[in-house]
Amino acid sequence: MTFREGLLKARGQITFIAALVISTGIIIYLETLDTEEQIQGRVTTELARQRNAPPNISPAVEARVRANLQRSEEIYATEPSAAASRAALLTSVASAVQLSILRPEDGLARAQRIIADMERQTGEVTPVLVSALGAAAVAFPSLQDRIANLASAS
Repeated sequence: MTFREGLLKARGQITFIAALVISTGIIIYLETLDTEEQIQGRVTTELARQRNAPPNISPAVEARVRANLQRSEEIYATEPSAAASRAALLTSVASAVQLSILRPEDGLARAQRIIADMERQTGEVTPVLVSALGAAAVAFPSLQDRIANLASAS
């Protein structure tokens, strides 16, 4: 029997082994995809849970943030073009949203009003205001482009 004849007689076994190897490889690949999908699903669920979970803050801190928000709104109403009043209100609104004192849509509306005022009347852009713009950019990702334009104007 020559090598060629041996291969012809063993072709059924060779085909079976090749099919077994290929199907095993496909099964392993699909299991890997399924495992990755499960892990990604768990990570997404956990991130959503953490993002939506109300933070645990002490009543004293909550009262202080509320008082600072009210005070900064009063100051901003009297001096809307002052960098310090803009910075105070932006920081207070961002903090209040992050601590679930304000609803995100209410905070966003307030931040949009301040940023619109800043876009109309730029005024002085101090390091404190740039820092407040950074806090607002973290709290309100949809405003990041507008905030970046304001911060780069300094």
